[in-house]
Amino acid sequence: MGKIGVMADKETSIYFRLGGVKNTWVVESQEEAVKTFDEIKAKQLVSLVIVTDPVFDWIKDRLGKSKKEIELPLVVSIPTRKGGKPQVDLLADLIKRTVGVEIRVQ
Repeated sequence: MGKIGVMADKETSIYFRLGGVKNTWVVESQEEAVKTFDEIKAKQLVSLVIVTDPVFDWIKDRLGKSKKEIELPLVVSIPTRKGGKPQVDLLADLIKRTVGVEIRVQ
């Protein structure tokens, strides 16, 4: 069974860490995101990386170009809480479905 990791802003990383995801990386810039993703990929630390939309935009050039080959880690993008829409419930629901722990933010 593969491991799950999260590359995101500090707040999102904390949500996932509280939800039981041990492999979390806080990235605040494009340079930091690219460096961290390259390290994750080279060391094969996780099979799935959950990233926020801004982080995805920063690393999308590093993702595999071929649709025929599945290259690990797989990358899944989620919205951030700071978007124009209320995203907290979506993030909490994703954590609940993925990890099985409900997080309530007040």
